[in-house]
Amino acid sequence: MSKKRLVHKLYNLDGFQESLLPVVVQSVTLQFININTENNEFMKKVIDWEYMLLCGSILAKSDNGEHLDVAYRIAQYCLNSLETNEHQKLAATIILDSMTNASTIQLAMEKELIPATYKENVPLTFQLEMIKRGIQYSVLDQGTNNLLYVNRFQLDAYKGAMENDWTSISAPTSAGKSFIILQMLIQYLKKQNNQVIVYIVPTRALIQQVEYDLHKALSVNKLGKVYVTSVPIFPKDMENESVVFVLTQERLQWMLLDNHEIKPSMIIVDEAQKIGDGSRGILLQQVIEEIIRRTSEAKFIFSSPMTSNPEIFLNKATSGSLTKSIVTEQVTVNQNLLWVSQVPRKPTQWNIELCLKDSRIYLGKFAMRNRPTQVSKRLPFIAFELGNKEGGNLIYANAPAEAEKCAKILWDLQGDEADTTDKEIHDLIKLIKKVINKDYVLAEILTRGIAFHYGNLPLIIKNEIERLFKNGKIKYLVCTSTLIEGMNLPAKSIFIRGPKKGIGTPMNEIDFWNLAGRAGRQGKEFQGNVICVDVTDSKLWNGEPPSIKKKYVIEPSVDMVVQNIDQLIDFIEAGTPRKEASSNPELEYGFGYFLGEHIRNDGLNNSPFLDSYEKETVKIVEKTITESLQDIEIPKEIILKNSAVSPIAQQKLLQFFKECDEEIEQYVPLLPESDEALDQYCRIVEKISGFLSGDPAAITYPHALLVVEWMRGYSLSRIINRNWKYWKEKNKNLQTVIRDTMRDIEEYARFKFVKYSSCYIDILKYFLECNGYEEIVKDIPELSLWLEFGVSQETQISLMSLGLTRTSAIAVSEYIVATDLTPKQCIGWLKEHNLESLDLSPIVVMEIYNVLSVHTKVDLLNN
Repeated sequence: MSKKRLVHKLYNLDGFQESLLPVVVQSVTLQFININTENNEFMKKVIDWEYMLLCGSILAKSDNGEHLDVAYRIAQYCLNSLETNEHQKLAATIILDSMTNASTIQLAMEKELIPATYKENVPLTFQLEMIKRGIQYSVLDQGTNNLLYVNRFQLDAYKGAMENDWTSISAPTSAGKSFIILQMLIQYLKKQNNQVIVYIVPTRALIQQVEYDLHKALSVNKLGKVYVTSVPIFPKDMENESVVFVLTQERLQWMLLDNHEIKPSMIIVDEAQKIGDGSRGILLQQVIEEIIRRTSEAKFIFSSPMTSNPEIFLNKATSGSLTKSIVTEQVTVNQNLLWVSQVPRKPTQWNIELCLKDSRIYLGKFAMRNRPTQVSKRLPFIAFELGNKEGGNLIYANAPAEAEKCAKILWDLQGDEADTTDKEIHDLIKLIKKVINKDYVLAEILTRGIAFHYGNLPLIIKNEIERLFKNGKIKYLVCTSTLIEGMNLPAKSIFIRGPKKGIGTPMNEIDFWNLAGRAGRQGKEFQGNVICVDVTDSKLWNGEPPSIKKKYVIEPSVDMVVQNIDQLIDFIEAGTPRKEASSNPELEYGFGYFLGEHIRNDGLNNSPFLDSYEKETVKIVEKTITESLQDIEIPKEIILKNSAVSPIAQQKLLQFFKECDEEIEQYVPLLPESDEALDQYCRIVEKISGFLSGDPAAITYPHALLVVEWMRGYSLSRIINRNWKYWKEKNKNLQTVIRDTMRDIEEYARFKFVKYSSCYIDILKYFLECNGYEEIVKDIPELSLWLEFGVSQETQISLMSLGLTRTSAIAVSEYIVATDLTPKQCIGWLKEHNLESLDLSPIVVMEIYNVLSVHTKVDLLNN
């Protein structure tokens, strides 16, 4: 009998499954001290550990995810059980070693479940096997000549990337993708000099985390001549160095448009499944294809969670490229899906069940200390009862306001005895009061180890919240969809109730399992819990919560546009109405995508990226696009640069400039510090809203004021205070004003106005040049960089390019006289001055020291 058949037969034996259930149930249940297990028959069962460990050792050799999950379960529960002896724990450790799970063995040693000298007690035969595995599952660090121990998946991924030009990796969230991709990048940099590398991340929130990890890895590996930045412009003083850009697809598009000669040599696409994420998915596909057009020699690495078709990214590989798709079901932690529901007619009594593949197992019941008199209390009440008091509790909220309310309830549940005197917590509270507002609810709830986290918060605040959550000082963290976008936090348990993504849109299974994957992080926990609340409410859950983890199919957004091609045709033929473009941006971006292919290839039939679509469909789109361009005067270069804005809308703006009876200077952007800036930007925002974005005229003034203040580098608190003075007389709640202000900055000033003002300026410049106004053109500022980063001084932008947040860059720049320092000059200034003597938050000072420590090491390596 083959090894594979033996494993399969063992796993499906009724006797084995019966023996396994008590292991699983006890392992899960004993995490929760508040559960009454009186009617749980499995808690009374005695486990035959010799038999289970033997079975675990066989299953550990499988590649099947279900088998590996069981083998890991047996091993980790054996290590944690009070009923197992030293020899059995040693056997469990050998099983983990056979699964190449060194991080769990390290965790067991840290928790003193096994001695650090455990290898001395391993029988010789197994010692030899462990040594062999240690060599087999290691990669050579060519810089230090040391061996780096990796797991099965990581070795396959590493070899695949080193041996191929295009690699697509699909693995569970906790398999260690980010770590091994970082090692691939480091090894590539050691072999190659003067490279341009692009690391694409799906959100701005992830940029700094990747930057930090890269800086740390470069320092450890003594790679000095590498510059890492998230600013999409080439630094002036970085000659003879490789550059790693960590960018969203928006920033990458911006950099590619401004630098036609750039040919990245390596591109890493993190969370690559986002190619199916609506309009941003279309943009991601556009920037990937633009790089392919520029060079056939670039190395691509795509990373996605458990998907059934990761090879879809390899379809675009250039002729002659070596490609490989790597899929794994590597298990590095157990993840438990738990369903919680109210006991009928007893509001304070709740049942908890464990969801397995084919059944649900009753674990017990627990009682709430208070009646959940409002529906909004259920989630925080349950998180409080079942959460680990040492920390690691994440609660998913559907919106920022909901997150704040949930966190406030948890703060109240904690009581006075949870009040903390921790200095780091109180440093964060002081910073929040200074950076946001003295009465912001986040400052209050932190006093008891509670926090919330959503995308629009200032980056320095989010970073510190994440750090304090990781080290256990924040016990409960309420998050919105930023958790799905890859926020890397080690959570013990995630609590979910009727999750939505966006306003009123039920979360799909893909996002649910991506969210669930955050429970139980490799090397931090033995297991994680996904706790679904009110599972019997079919309306709340749009049926019932997902119960079986599946691989999902990646479907690019462009493909989805093609599947509904009639919608796109109707949109174009209707003249691309602004209201519809705003409500359904995939249509505008889809139009831009096909229009770009039409222009670049002199017709869609010649595009190398459209071969997979039916010729008749392409023919219909071609005809519609050709007809739509008949009255368009806008140069092709401008259309291509602004592919996310309809050329029909662009033409209407150009027509306004042509027919304008007023002085054209009134519509020319000024420097934000100009006395006339607000009036000028009111006129500009009005025209952008009317011709390009479709925003209502009523919000022209507040949007213009926000844009001007943001570019001037005003602090967030100053902008909030100005808004509050206006809205408090209209009886608007302060917390709502704070949320709305942060939302408008992120969604309008940093995104929407960036996109549309760039298009506006291109059309304005074209009109001015055609009509002899070249002198005016010279004075038009480039707003995009200032808007994206919220500063307009070169010194501040240089500070941010080094890795500082906007808050820190603005705070320290107040002490710097020169406004035109380069990144290297900024490092020199920071080194020369005593930061402790400046009136800066300890959190700002710590961030500056972290940046300095990295760049100082780089300088030493270069000398």
